Amino acid sequence: MKKAAIFCALLLQACFAWAGGLPAGEPGSFVFTDRGFFADKPVTVYYYKARSAGSDARVMMVIHGMERQGSRMRDNWLPFAEKNKLIVLAPEFDEARFPSRLFNMGGIEGRDRSQWSFQIVEHLFDFVRADEGLSAPDYLLFGHSAGGQFVHRFMLLTEAPRVSVAVAANAGSYTMPSYPGAMDDKFPYALNEGIVSPDKLKQVFARKLVVLLGEADIQTDAANLPKARQATAQGVNRFERGSNFFAQAQAQAQKLGAPLAWERVTVPGVGHDSRRMSQAAARLLFESAR
Repeated sequence: MKKAAIFCALLLQACFAWAGGLPAGEPGSFVFTDRGFFADKPVTVYYYKARSAGSDARVMMVIHGMERQGSRMRDNWLPFAEKNKLIVLAPEFDEARFPSRLFNMGGIEGRDRSQWSFQIVEHLFDFVRADEGLSAPDYLLFGHSAGGQFVHRFMLLTEAPRVSVAVAANAGSYTMPSYPGAMDDKFPYALNEGIVSPDKLKQVFARKLVVLLGEADIQTDAANLPKARQATAQGVNRFERGSNFFAQAQAQAQKLGAPLAWERVTVPGVGHDSRRMSQAAARLLFESAR
């Protein structure tokens, strides 16, 4: 009987989420199914809607790491939801449907944009904005670790992301924001001019992207640190790789004569910790003038 009651409660919650808006003040989840290429890959979305959230609420999209726990990433942001009128959405990209090539690499190893998983985030925003009657034209985006990989590639490669500010935290590997020479690594570890032209890259550099790095994220032997040759060439640890990624952006922006709206922010005393990096990102997004 207890199991049946729990099932009915979850089913009722899902019906509310789909048919009448998200219940406020209680963490929950619903299943979102995209169209097109990802129609057979439903995504569980863990959410929290602040009690203070009305039609003027802001959407905070948060992307987990390789642990693939959307609920944990959502919970990291609960302390900031009420004060800032947030609807927190944490899609969970399970490993069976979204192996690394479709999750942290975003599917970009193929050239067909309709098969890039970035669109799921954009379509999820459309769904929630319509369902909640929101006036927000854009959303905030945060990702940690493999989620940081997803976020920075999203900002580099998506045609017109409706993101006000993105924070890519402690990524383990990068698509470098520059074009390879004859002997350098190719796309997806560097840009392809046919996908992101120099004129397009100037527009990308105008987007608000924060490269957030824990100063203690310096392990070189962590089990989940990417060890592909292309990744290790970017630095010996995550802190060094993120610093080199930002330095490459500065150099390329200067070469193109383009302003760079990106920032590199470091967090003293913090390593590979999604909760503490989420706290640091929240301070940047909500407590500092941007």
